[in-house]
Amino acid sequence: MNKYRLIFGGLGLVAATLPLGAQQAVAQNAIRGGHDVPATAAPGTEEFLQSYWTADRLAHAKNLDLMMATKPTLTHKAGVKGARQIVQGGLPTEAYDESLAVDLPGSDQHADAKKLATPNLTGGSGLPFTTNKLYPSSGAKLYTAFPYGTVGHLFFTEPSGDYQCSASVIRANVIATAGHCVADGNGNYYTNWVFIPAQNGTVQPYGQWNWASAWTSSAWWSGGGVVPNEQDDALIILATRTIKRVVHRVGDYTGYLGYEYNAPAPNSLTQLGYPCNLDGCSDPVANYAQASSGPTNNFVWGSAVQGGGSGGPIVQDFGQAPSGVPSETLGGNIAVASFSFYYTASGYFEDGGSIFYAPGQNGERTFGDLINWACTGTTNC
Repeated sequence: MNKYRLIFGGLGLVAATLPLGAQQAVAQNAIRGGHDVPATAAPGTEEFLQSYWTADRLAHAKNLDLMMATKPTLTHKAGVKGARQIVQGGLPTEAYDESLAVDLPGSDQHADAKKLATPNLTGGSGLPFTTNKLYPSSGAKLYTAFPYGTVGHLFFTEPSGDYQCSASVIRANVIATAGHCVADGNGNYYTNWVFIPAQNGTVQPYGQWNWASAWTSSAWWSGGGVVPNEQDDALIILATRTIKRVVHRVGDYTGYLGYEYNAPAPNSLTQLGYPCNLDGCSDPVANYAQASSGPTNNFVWGSAVQGGGSGGPIVQDFGQAPSGVPSETLGGNIAVASFSFYYTASGYFEDGGSIFYAPGQNGERTFGDLINWACTGTTNC
């Protein structure tokens, strides 16, 4: 992977020279509360993204999933971690507005769709799973009901070209994704992120949402870009949009998932995202499986999901709960990780994702720290 050329200036600023005429990404290292404040990338302009992300670019964005060739070591016993903590999600505050929808013909014919292996229902690892379309038919408009519109397609630019991942809305204007969908693991950010919630074929029912800032964990930022990584996690704060003369956040329309620190294993989880080996990256896919404890603070589970699904949420108690559901679900729709990697060993169909750490856990800049820092002093969360 090509690296940015770094320019060091005063006040701890690091500016990266970006390709294709993109805006510069700026990283600032400072100290707050005894921890390194995560370096953040600077936003682009709405006009630039609107002109840059054409239907053709979206169609030819490559997937950036990371792979492991070694056979995993799994256990059903929980690893030594910190205390569990759950933060609730939120329902939409605005009714679905069809005026947001955009149809880009041709944007569902992704170039990487034919390069990946056709999955089996169960891989050689013996970990069973079930995989379905998240939206059962194009006319159902399930994305208008919470929580089905919280998962979306993420596009961005790195030095070698345009790429795609998946992401989820976890605060009113904050999306979670994998760290490797934001930075290269060697101190360099990507740029030009655009989030398309609930993309369904060529239809973008909530339109496109620009980014305001991007954050990643210390474990990923300087981890060398290698998986498994204990916090292959990132957050992107989105820019607001003025719709019918009122300023709105994406979560006003989609609602947002809750999240949990130190979720236990084994766990029954739903994996969501836009894998290119299933429906050609064009529609969200749901994969249901039991997750085990894997290496380096990661869940590992059986899955058909491969390229393009990176950064998609791993969700505990996904869906609309019936009455009488046990109280320990604490509201349901709780993200516990983001898809980080998949195994490439012959016959194996397994994915992995870093379990979210609480703020300051293990003396690191964690997923929990990213939430706290990103949302401090702003109403944009």
